[in-house]
Amino acid sequence: MTKTYYKTNQNHPQIKAYKQAVKRGMKSQHVLPRDNSWIVKRAGASRATKIFNNQNQAKKFALDVAKNQGTALFIHGSDDRIRDRRYF
Repeated sequence: MTKTYYKTNQNHPQIKAYKQAVKRGMKSQHVLPRDNSWIVKRAGASRATKIFNNQNQAKKFALDVAKNQGTALFIHGSDDRIRDRRYF
């Protein structure tokens, strides 16, 4: 059995929009709990961007970074579940 590959038009508006959404998602910022502190971390990164004593400080920093980069911000609760999402 052979696979059939279809050539797609890379300039199609839906394909362009999908590619941009994937790029934005790869750069999204996350506010996460770690031990007795809160960290800001980019999606897929192995290290934290910055460490804070409380969640409010981490949210303010991550909000500025997400706005400047035009990416998404995911704020996690103390149970690691996503509490809030913001898209820029």
